Amino acid sequence: MPEFALRKIALVTEEIFHEGGPVPSMPRRRAAALALVKNPFAGGYAKELESAMEDLKPLGIDMADRLVAALGGDISVIDGFGKGAIVGTDGELEHGALWHVPGGYAMRKRLGDSKAIVPSSKKVGAFGARIDIPLGHINAAMCAAISMRWKWGCRMARARTRSCLCLPWPADRVSMRAWAA
Repeated sequence: MPEFALRKIALVTEEIFHEGGPVPSMPRRRAAALALVKNPFAGGYAKELESAMEDLKPLGIDMADRLVAALGGDISVIDGFGKGAIVGTDGELEHGALWHVPGGYAMRKRLGDSKAIVPSSKKVGAFGARIDIPLGHINAAMCAAISMRWKWGCRMARARTRSCLCLPWPADRVSMRAWAA
């Protein structure tokens, strides 16, 4: 059983008052939870990785719970989600893919009625790497009104052996057409 030792968690929220087009009546809110974990597979080859996804599920649930709380605790206002992973340079892209099931599972479990898959992004990157996290509507995989990307950076000490996992959510429904314009 691999150990994904947790180094730190960051929780970021933002309120968007205007991004072009008509000004919404309420600001749009977004939040992201980022976790920096040790990559137990860094620097070597592992034939079997799939079982490690189970080990990351508790972290996914914890991050999802933090996001729900940061957005006020009412899941009915959360209408979009996404996930991503940056793997340090001693890791492989497949190590970031380990976050696919635990990250998506956690958000869908907490949101209950979500019908769409959770859009994702992953990359191998050095210290200071940035990643675009795709965000999609929770019930429409290709809903153009909410389709967007949120750029995140994760400074990783010992970037060669760490992975940064991210779960961002937009919340507070407003006129999506006005918001996306």
